[in-house]
Order: sequence, then structure tokens, then C-alpha cells
Amino acid sequence: MVPDLGWLGPDYVAALVYDLTQGLLRQDPGTTVLGVRCEARPELRPSVDPAGVIRSHDATFRLRVFVQDGTGRPWRLNGQWTYAGRELGTSTASIRHFWRLISAEGV
Repeated sequence: MVPDLGWLGPDYVAALVYDLTQGLLRQDPGTTVLGVRCEARPELRPSVDPAGVIRSHDATFRLRVFVQDGTGRPWRLNGQWTYAGRELGTSTASIRHFWRLISAEGV
């Protein structure tokens, strides 16, 4: 657990796996996520407003993801998953997420 990730909710690991799985399913509805491994501590990039309050925060996770595609072929994906929180602590707060694939290997 990384204490600076409370802005992602009480269980950021479950949220990350869910969001990643949903993204992969949009690309290939037959995808099955077999496992997700974080390769390092997340890279955290908070930004503070003039009063010293964190209003923006990015968290990037280096991941190794094991999947089976819709045709049944297993893959090992290496990439970065990033959450980008903006206007945190306000009524207009938003959190976006995105995946950057670094490599994909059939296994």
C-alpha cells in the first residue's frame, strides 16, 4: 500500500485491475486477464496550488500483465498505467487513466 494514493479510493489495486481489464476488453471482448504484477513502486507526481494543497496528482505504475486474447493465445504485456487526478478535493475533481504499451510477447 502506498499512502499517497488515497485519492484513488480505498482499494486502488482493485480499481487499477478493474480499469485495466475494462480497457483491454474494449479492444478485444474475448480477453481474459490472468494476472497483473506491479514491477516497481508507482511514480508519483503531485502538484500543489498556491495554498500548498495538492490539486493535481499523477500516479504511474509499471505493470506486467498476463492475458489470454479472444482466440485463446496467451500474451505478456509490459507497460505503464497512469492515473491523472485533477482539481482534487473540489466539486470538479476528475480522474482519468491511460495505458502505454511498451512490449507485447506471445508466450
